[in-house]
Parts: sequence; C-alpha cells; structure tokens
Amino acid sequence: PPCRRSQSERQRGSRAAAPIGRVRGFGLFDRAMPKGGDVHVPLARAVDPLGNPALRTARSRKVQKGEDTSFETPDATWVARRVDGRGSAGDGGTQDVTDSDAVVHFSAFGLFDGHGGKACAEHCAATMLGHLLHALDKPGPVNVDDHPDDAFEARLPGALRDAFAACDAEFLAKDIHSGATATVVVVHGRCVTTAAVGDSLATIDLGVSCGFAAPAARLSPEHRLDTSAFERERIVACGGEVRATAFEDGKPVGPLRVWPGGLAVSRTLGDRDGKRGGVVSEPEVSRVVVPDEQPGFRITLASDGLWDAVTVKQAAQCSGRLATAAAAAALCKQAQKQKDNRDDITVLVVDALADPAHKDPFFVKPPWKTAFKVKWPLRGAPGKEPLLDD
Repeated sequence: PPCRRSQSERQRGSRAAAPIGRVRGFGLFDRAMPKGGDVHVPLARAVDPLGNPALRTARSRKVQKGEDTSFETPDATWVARRVDGRGSAGDGGTQDVTDSDAVVHFSAFGLFDGHGGKACAEHCAATMLGHLLHALDKPGPVNVDDHPDDAFEARLPGALRDAFAACDAEFLAKDIHSGATATVVVVHGRCVTTAAVGDSLATIDLGVSCGFAAPAARLSPEHRLDTSAFERERIVACGGEVRATAFEDGKPVGPLRVWPGGLAVSRTLGDRDGKRGGVVSEPEVSRVVVPDEQPGFRITLASDGLWDAVTVKQAAQCSGRLATAAAAAALCKQAQKQKDNRDDITVLVVDALADPAHKDPFFVKPPWKTAFKVKWPLRGAPGKEPLLDD
C-alpha cells in the first residue's frame, strides 16, 4: 500500500503544472557537501508545504584511516515512465520527459564505512544511486492509473535491495580485497526509507530532547555478531564459522568474527573472502512516515565511530537543540572524547524543516507529543520472503 497518507490527493493537482523538460541522467549527482547554510526546498513544497519539508544537511568528520565515504543528493529524480511512454529512464543517458511521463523528486543520502582500504566505500558512494534508479525502472512502466509518487514508494524497498546486490556484484567483479558497511536513507516528503548492512546506523529524532516526542529511534539494525543471535545462526547455517580472534586462558578475547574473512559484522558490501563464510549484501529495510502534526525532524547517519561512543538517546540529547552544522560537529566531538583515535568518525545530519528559515527542525513545537513507529517491510532471512511488520 502507498506509504504516504493522501499523497495522491496532495500531489495530483501539482503534476500538471510541474515543469517538463530535460532531466539529469542516472548516476550523475553532486557529491559536494553543504556546510549547513544551504537549504534544499522541494518543488512540491509550493503546493504542499506541510508534506514536503525543506532539508538542510551538514557533515562532520574525523579522518584517521580515510576509509569513510558518503554521498548527499538532496534533489535526486526518477522518471516514472507511463505504459504509453517510450523507453526507460535507466539506460545510462540523459532523458527527455514526454507528456505521459512524470518526474518524482526525492532526496538520497548514503554513508559507507570501508575496511581493507577505501576502494569498496568509494565504489559504493559513486554507483549506489545509479543502481537504485535502474532498480526502480525494473518493474516496467507505471500504470496510467497509478500516481507516480505512490509507485515510487511501493517500488523503493525492493529497489534498494536490488541496488545493494548490484553494487556488491559489480565491486566483487573487480577482485579487490576490500569491503564496506552501507547505510542509505531516502527521504520522500515525510516518508523515510532506510536500507543498511553492517554497523553504521541511521536514527530519527522528532524532538525528544525538547520534550516533543517519543524517544529517538534507530532506522537501521546492527549486524554485529556479538549482538545478533539470528545472524550468528545464519552464518553457521551457511557453512561459516563464528569465533573470536584469539583466546587467553581458554577464554575468547575480542569480538566474534566470521571465518573465513575475519569480519565482526555479518552483512557488508564487497569482502570476497567473507562471502564464502555466509556474509551477504542483502540489507534490512525500514520505513517510517512522520506524522503531519510534527513540524520538523532530524535524521542522523553515522559510522560506528560514533555509535561505539554514544547511545541513540545520548546522541539525541547532545545534538537536539543545536542547528544542523553545530549538531554534526557536536556529535563528532563527543565521539572523539570517548573513542580511541584509531577509527574514522563520520556524522551526517539531515534536518527536515517546517520553514526554510528555521535554524533547527525543532524550532516549532507540535500541538502534542508525537508518537511514531518504524516499520520493517523487508525484515527476514536473506533470500526468503520478506516479513511485514504491521
């Protein structure tokens, strides 16, 4: 079912007036990072400001190994071809939009924590969006009776899974000994869809530090063998071995790891050796629809350099009352206080603003404390039918 409540009614009137012309080809996107002052205002906000908050993004990093990479695309586009349209938007070139087609605008953000070098993380950051657009095209043209925004949201979870698989296969074909965790967040109005493998997390905060909402929540799981019995059992069932690196006095020392490969996480991109031990690239995908009564919200993507130092609650308390750039910097600084300096730390903050002039997403207080639920439409064992979390 469509994710957004009354999305068709909200947007249908605006599509006739939407500008039609040449659009950006797949895989071409701006990896430049705003410093917290630039605000992206969606085109649909002119028709529906409540359903299309403005976005401000900021990033803060501490570089040690130089293996973390990210991409930020606040105005990505997907051409929803109609049944009577011509061609596909995912053929690698710039496309003309016909009268029967519609352009769906969305925002995409990705963070990749590399290991064994930066090759895999850089490959993922450069190709993930292109693979996602290809995957959105895969089901074929959109039925003329279906609203393009609803079609986009219905296709997105499966397209993210396919994009991760394609990105992984393409890098493995290079035969490079490297891998990466991956966290990708797609924002479409108030619908937030997240796909992730590994232990870099994404969270959402509706203003808990200001007393506005329920506690901040994870948008992605943690695929560490130390904390996931399901993943340990899955690895063993695939023929891999789960054990610590070393033993002292007969007791294991250090985190549990997959062998072959020696990884502490069970799902990654790349990692050719780990794939022989049951490591997979299939992400778990979540979705949350932020209620209309919540004026703004904050999404935080960060590598394990942050989450090894602070909890989700502590991160929300540290950054909640700060502007976008200051929030990213404060989280990075907080992690450096508690984390040894051998790991990279990357923090990416995405603020959804009720008004582009607001300095933070919690500038306006909602009429009552907002409750929300993160759903996991694709939770389940890799290769199995997804389980719907109602």
